Amino acid sequence: MTEVANPVIELSGLSRRYDLGEISVVALNEVSLSIARGEFVAIMGASGSGKSTLLNLLGCLDQATSGYYWLEGTDVGGLDEPSLAHVRSLKVGFVFQSYNLLSRTTALENVELPLTYSGLPSDGGERAANMLRLIGLGDRSRHYPNQLSGGQQQRVAIARALVNDPAILLADEPTGNLDSKSSLEIIAIIRRLNEEQGLTVVLVTHEPDIAAYADRIITLRDGVVVSDVQNQRTRFTDSPRHYAASSYSLVIGREQHARSISGQRPRSQKEPVRTSAFAMMMVRSAWTAINRNRLRSALTVLGILIGVAALIATVTVSREAGQHVRQQIEGLGTNLLIIFPGATTSSGASGGFGSRSTLTVDDAEAITENAPSVEFVTYSNRQAAQVVYRDRNWNTTVEGVSASYLAVRDWSVAIGRTFLPQEDLGGARVCILGQTVAKTLFDDADPIGSTIRIGGVQIEVIGVLTPKGRTGFGQDQDDIVLVPFNTAQDRIIGVTTPTTQVTNSNPIFNASSNPLGVGRKIAGVVGTIFVKSRSPELSGQAMSEVGQILRRRHRRPPDQSDDFTVRNINDLINVAQGATHALSLLLASVAAISLAVGGIGIMNILLVSITERTREIGIRMAIGATRIHILSQFLLEAVALSSIGGGVGIVAGLGISLAASAIAGWPISISFTAIAVGFLFSVIIGVFFGYYPALKASRLNVIDALRFE
Repeated sequence: MTEVANPVIELSGLSRRYDLGEISVVALNEVSLSIARGEFVAIMGASGSGKSTLLNLLGCLDQATSGYYWLEGTDVGGLDEPSLAHVRSLKVGFVFQSYNLLSRTTALENVELPLTYSGLPSDGGERAANMLRLIGLGDRSRHYPNQLSGGQQQRVAIARALVNDPAILLADEPTGNLDSKSSLEIIAIIRRLNEEQGLTVVLVTHEPDIAAYADRIITLRDGVVVSDVQNQRTRFTDSPRHYAASSYSLVIGREQHARSISGQRPRSQKEPVRTSAFAMMMVRSAWTAINRNRLRSALTVLGILIGVAALIATVTVSREAGQHVRQQIEGLGTNLLIIFPGATTSSGASGGFGSRSTLTVDDAEAITENAPSVEFVTYSNRQAAQVVYRDRNWNTTVEGVSASYLAVRDWSVAIGRTFLPQEDLGGARVCILGQTVAKTLFDDADPIGSTIRIGGVQIEVIGVLTPKGRTGFGQDQDDIVLVPFNTAQDRIIGVTTPTTQVTNSNPIFNASSNPLGVGRKIAGVVGTIFVKSRSPELSGQAMSEVGQILRRRHRRPPDQSDDFTVRNINDLINVAQGATHALSLLLASVAAISLAVGGIGIMNILLVSITERTREIGIRMAIGATRIHILSQFLLEAVALSSIGGGVGIVAGLGISLAASAIAGWPISISFTAIAVGFLFSVIIGVFFGYYPALKASRLNVIDALRFE
């Protein structure tokens, strides 16, 4: 071993063994040597002699099996991964035989890349551009590697290796893939860097004419140093014209003070950390990766898109639907109780509400007189009928109601007036039209005072109801004609059908027919009774009082079920809200499943991407990227994919909500909370499912990644 003073590199018994199954291959066998600062050393040997393995160990791309390696007095074998990355970033510049430039990155971005990982300096873009100009590629800074010749690519690789101002340049057969002219240009650059800047150079080559430019030549055979001699180096007396003219005055801004193994500079001269540049580089890299396979990326984000769209549409539409249903039910009247007649039972089968005629006008009057918590009581019968005005007709629902019906239902008239008590008692031939009927028969004309026919009976229009709209089941509440109860019973509809056989001997049966042609019915029987309590707080008390009154009047013993059913409007609201909530949960479950599927898709695509970009990961690590850098980069790509899906999903969800609102005729209010939650979920999905692939990428071995094909 040649003894040197002030060694920058010192090796002692350095060995590297590769275990390939049961076979052990010794690439380096107890190599010991020293290299002085500013020395130009060429390492030669046949293929398989271990020269590239030695260079990889010197560049901290690989780790020795045994022995010691001191770099500026620091034992490299004792450094952790971040410290090794720091050495690769700031202390050592590496030039590869195959250039190892990132293919979808410009020459300028390739040179600037080590600066973003090192965090120094703040003028990285300008410094990288100056470096390209100094090696003669200032006009090629925006070109991609496939637009450059082999010699130009190798010069970009040299600029990238030198941009962080390293103390040592390691070159692995930098002229191996070049023609003789390009080889001479590259070795001229390296030689002048060594002479003018005092750069320590270790160059691996198998070409004697290239090694002749070195100060010292070390020869390896089968992993052992077989010779280590000083060399009378060749002068560039016949350099190419371009280099003779420029003299390659490479002032690369090397620091005039020493830098320790940690790479720290004196505090007074320390430059700002380039966090923003690193962030921009990661964003650029993520966009390049996504844009590289657009169709694959689009299919990947589809699950996130569907999930977020479903989430936003579910929250928005279900909220509006629930509010609409609530408004429709409340449109029946606030503080409202609805009493339905009982059901018949035949052979164990129930006929449903109204199959028995159990409610009467007297029941309604008894409730009014004996229930102190009740404010209003009304009742009604309804029947489908055809109404005619001149040459127009319309099939609608005719409902006979008592005078207090509109007050109980909280329903007012838009024009005209309501029924007077004497009109109800006297069976006056008057009616109030719903908005749908009024528009159908009269268009925009004023119907007040006009006469329509219902089943041949002439009825005067005295009012038009305010619009109520459709119910949650799609029923048009405005498609109705209201007439006084007695008018409907005596002149139009008749009365509720009895449940026993009609005979002429039964005096309570009205055997006369009616204009609508329905069968003979019992007088005084109603289809539905509506009760309005004095306040919402008294609804429960009113419900109890009504039940007691009707059970007493209908003589229902305690052991028998009631022949009527009382429903609180609040109960109907709760049932409707429960149904809406259940539907929302179902749709939310679909959205959650879709988000999970989208997350799995992102994980799968990232794993594939890591396999495709293994060599790129190795290059990034070789020029100074730490495991945290690689982890952050791939995690950002996952978040970018999920965020794109979330953003498009928000737009799609709003579109679905607006479409549903237009179809259903509901007003829509955008839920910014749902939008924020949807986007946040997409980001969380990206982080959760992207972490494992990103972690796997960050744990790749540098040298194995570089050798991956």
